Amino acid sequence: MARNTAQRIPLELVAPRTGTADGTGLAPVPPTPVPDAGTGVPVPGGTVAPMTAAERAGTTARYRAAKVAAAASELWFHPDRLAHSMWQGRPESMAEHFAYMRSRAWVPAELQGRKAAFIAWAGLAYHVLIGWPLKCAAKLLDTAAGRPLRLACLVAFLAVLVFLILPRL
Repeated sequence: MARNTAQRIPLELVAPRTGTADGTGLAPVPPTPVPDAGTGVPVPGGTVAPMTAAERAGTTARYRAAKVAAAASELWFHPDRLAHSMWQGRPESMAEHFAYMRSRAWVPAELQGRKAAFIAWAGLAYHVLIGWPLKCAAKLLDTAAGRPLRLACLVAFLAVLVFLILPRL
């Protein structure tokens, strides 16, 4: 004999049987009044309770904070800006870095003559003396960190370099 599972109602919704006219034997369950957050007085289920001052202040603060965050993200996370390139961008390859260095894009277009030459040479000195060595070291560490044996070999090489070779120089 198959049960009719379509008429089964979960236990928490079953009201006491009273013999109703529709033949189910179940009385309709009235909605439970929900207490208002500010006053504690029960409010019937279908009505809307006004917000308290604290709720309104919280909603306003969250709305304003979201607006400020959106404006800041548009301002600071715009492509080619510092924050965007730090968090969103991928690091440039050595070839891209070399192309940037050759383009001398850090020299403002309105500068001419000796000032432009000085800024160009200062930028080249930076890229050759600081930029390339740091990029090479970072790429070496990134490559070594991918595998434990590579990292162990790098640490052993650096230990030999620091403790045995450099003190003799």
